[in-house]
Amino acid sequence: MPMNVCMLHQRTISRGLIFRTLAVVVALVGIGQLRAQPLDTLAARMRGIPVDSLIAREAAATDPRVKCAAIARLVSQYLFLGRPEDCMKAAIRGLEAAEPTGNDTLIGRAHFGIGGAFTQLNEVNGALKHFNIAFERFQHAGDSLGMGAVCKETAIVYQRAGDTEGTLRYMRKAQAYGLSEGIYGRSMSILARCHMERGDLDSALYYARKADVLKVPGNDPYGYANFQLTLAVVHAARGENDLAEPYFKRALAVADSAEVPEPLINAAAGYAKLLIGQGRGSEALVWARKGFGSTEHLRQPGFLVKSTTALSDAFGANGMTDSALVYSKLAHAWRDSLTALQNRSQLQNQLFTQELKDREEAKLRAEELAARSHNIQFGIIALIVITLGIFLLIFSRTAVVGAKAIKNLSLIALLLFFEFINLLVHPVLGEITHHSPLLMLLCMAAIAGLLIPLHHRMEKLITNMLVSKNNRVRLEAARRTIEELEARPTDTNAS
Repeated sequence: MPMNVCMLHQRTISRGLIFRTLAVVVALVGIGQLRAQPLDTLAARMRGIPVDSLIAREAAATDPRVKCAAIARLVSQYLFLGRPEDCMKAAIRGLEAAEPTGNDTLIGRAHFGIGGAFTQLNEVNGALKHFNIAFERFQHAGDSLGMGAVCKETAIVYQRAGDTEGTLRYMRKAQAYGLSEGIYGRSMSILARCHMERGDLDSALYYARKADVLKVPGNDPYGYANFQLTLAVVHAARGENDLAEPYFKRALAVADSAEVPEPLINAAAGYAKLLIGQGRGSEALVWARKGFGSTEHLRQPGFLVKSTTALSDAFGANGMTDSALVYSKLAHAWRDSLTALQNRSQLQNQLFTQELKDREEAKLRAEELAARSHNIQFGIIALIVITLGIFLLIFSRTAVVGAKAIKNLSLIALLLFFEFINLLVHPVLGEITHHSPLLMLLCMAAIAGLLIPLHHRMEKLITNMLVSKNNRVRLEAARRTIEELEARPTDTNAS
């Protein structure tokens, strides 16, 4: 499956002229609506919507934009529920629905969903490839918030691989591109955990407090539980158990009632550790069992290590040594599996980073060659225009060339000159307008309104000047000829 998914973006779908026109109109009209709902905002709004309802919305949709929006919410719901296989299937359907539209925002979201599914499946290479495609699509669409969301998710991939520096690097990129309201809290939470892993607990607390953006669970119990958990973990790391416990309780209550496995496992393990340290072994065992039970929905090595370790420690704190030993062995086995997975992930990260570097270098070389080729072509065109202008000056002083020929050559030379100006101005306009078709059209119309009258005036002025010069030359030549003819009979009579 991964190979098939990675090949999806390489497919080219043919579209007719009418469809392309409609796609452009849709993009111009609907792009504001598409960008008005950042990725995490879509995710937050669909919390609590049953999967069956989202599937029904997808099936009933005939408009590609509506269908893609329904699938995007379904993908987010599957990620929320810890169902990466279903998420992958839905994201592929989203890509198939988005590609015919040619809309970069919709296609970017589809690849974003595929990358998220790969992340939960611990397929680092697949996740990074599709996040990279999503980033390029959002970049082409001018969607800075989408680019920030991709960088944030890429940071999570590096975080799961145990690469703290890589995580911080991509989080800095996410902040530079901008963070939507829905992404902000999650980003601050990631930064808090990164600084905690580096031993910088003051910075960790600073970012943990900034992550606390949701005062009530609302439609985003996942986010609320995670933010409360971040504060709990940081306070516990600082030895502030009295401050940590209320945050653990709030995170556990919301995650348990909403049946959100990821924060529930993490919070249960952290709270059990805190309770064991306070001599409350029986309470710790209750929550350790609760966390371990949630691993059925999220059977990933990292979560299994946390839950089995917590359960082993809780059994030990209650004097149940046999059970503690069993789960200790399980934790050790899963820890070995996690270490192997992280090593593989780090290797994949390195390989993909090198691949991106090679790709960027190849892109730069291609751009340099293209720029050189363009400069050569511009030089040739300029030389042609200048040469044609010189020929006009020469021809205007030649009696052999008539006025009609000079007028035609003047027309061609001026057309080439003004079109050359348009050619030079076009890339500048593209940068200024960010390649917006509507703005480009307005600017080109304004330029044409200025250049056309100027072209006509210059054509008339230059043509008249050259024709007048040519007429004088022709008259002078005719006068000399007449003089020569008149002089011949006189010479004959004199001899």
